[in-house]
Amino acid sequence: MSSLSKPLKLGVTGLGGYAAIICQDLLVNGHSDSPFVSLAAVCEPDLVTHEEKAHELRSKGVTVVQKFDDLLNLKLDGVWLPLPIPLHRSYTELALEAGIPVMCEKPAAGCVQDVDAMIAARDRAELPVAIGFQDIYKPTTTTIKRALLDGAIGKIESVTLTACWPRDSSYYGRSSWAGKLKQDGSWVMDSPASNALAHFINLALFMLGGDGGSASPKSVEAELYRVNAIENYDTCAFRFWTESDVDLIVCYTHACRQVHDPRLVIIGDRGRIIYDTGHEAVIETSTGSETISLHVNPHLNMIERFANLLTGEKDERAVATLEIARAHLVAVNGASEATPVYDIGKQLIDVIPMANGARLLALPNIEQIFDQCALERRLPSELRTVDWARKAGCKNLVGYNVFEGPLQLNGAVH
Repeated sequence: MSSLSKPLKLGVTGLGGYAAIICQDLLVNGHSDSPFVSLAAVCEPDLVTHEEKAHELRSKGVTVVQKFDDLLNLKLDGVWLPLPIPLHRSYTELALEAGIPVMCEKPAAGCVQDVDAMIAARDRAELPVAIGFQDIYKPTTTTIKRALLDGAIGKIESVTLTACWPRDSSYYGRSSWAGKLKQDGSWVMDSPASNALAHFINLALFMLGGDGGSASPKSVEAELYRVNAIENYDTCAFRFWTESDVDLIVCYTHACRQVHDPRLVIIGDRGRIIYDTGHEAVIETSTGSETISLHVNPHLNMIERFANLLTGEKDERAVATLEIARAHLVAVNGASEATPVYDIGKQLIDVIPMANGARLLALPNIEQIFDQCALERRLPSELRTVDWARKAGCKNLVGYNVFEGPLQLNGAVH
């Protein structure tokens, strides 16, 4: 990052949750020896709950306002929007109309047509918009993608992606939109694939895409399951086919006992890449193997890359553009139109009391089931040993540009 005469002034929406982390990271950089960004302002409508934090920020010279319009009226170089999913489109459009570049939290929106509207707003304003898929910004991601494009493992034949992240009932009570399909007329579609674990479907599609872009899935086979008392699914399995006829199998769940961090395996005809999130990536070829450490600060990379995007500074690290985020939404929206969400019977679910008073609902042996799916490159229903599994539904995604709603047992809901 080159030095600037003055740090870029950024505004952030919110003081709670993930927004608090972003604010802290911007503050740390702003008070470093060579700051390139500063936290100039925060918009927080609930200043009663966050009174102490607001007072602390004001004492450090940060402007705190309650209305987003007031934030946009300040002289800012960019805004960071760690907002609930249903607000991503509207707040991005408002910022662009005010002439301010945007870093918006992932997913870009709840539906593909909202992303298309954001792309149109960006193009009208001729201003940059980046999405907070943090893994895209890592320099290691650029290194691995370059190796793939250079043919390090030959022609890519298949990809598997598995993750088990336990989430108890407090997770689904964290917000008014958690686990929801819609809120206030906007699609939310909160699920493991669209929210907590969205990063890695997005990363896989980016790795499979051409220079600077993501692969767009041309079809999907999907299995969607519900263990918790929510509207959308908490367990899923997908097989996506890309335009280059690579199959990507994804198995995700929040209904599990054990943490199995995301593991992405890319198989080529001359080798493979094993990407263990947060740990390391190994590139294996006939001539040997190379290990790449993934222990990097994702927020720092995002902040640096966003700053360079605003200034036009040359930077080889990738940016999670709206087009890249769109490929992810085509995938997960299409999956929700391919098959209904099936409830798994209570008699098949383990109930684990948690120290915080919440309950964790878990599918027995789901971690081993997903390991087998990855090994055999099959969906749970194709293993023929999983009692609760249902045959996958299919959806053609060529030219997909409107999410019409999730498929229900009695038809589509609009």
